[in-house]
Amino acid sequence: MPRYYFDLTDGKKVPDMAGQMLRDKGVAARVADKLARDIYKIRPELRGKDYAISVRDETGEEVYRADVEAADAMHRRD
Repeated sequence: MPRYYFDLTDGKKVPDMAGQMLRDKGVAARVADKLARDIYKIRPELRGKDYAISVRDETGEEVYRADVEAADAMHRRD
């Protein structure tokens, strides 16, 4: 199984050093969306500041990005 890394970013990056072994990038995208929703809910001071979860694969390439602000719309659908 490939390893994916979930970095918190706003222009600067707080890297995820451990990552998670996940089946594929679709699962990684769902994990990133959930992280963004959780951040939106529990860290309101980060809203409106271009924060996102950047998902990297094992090669370091970004394969998905979940914006924290967009998580508001996802949160309202849940």
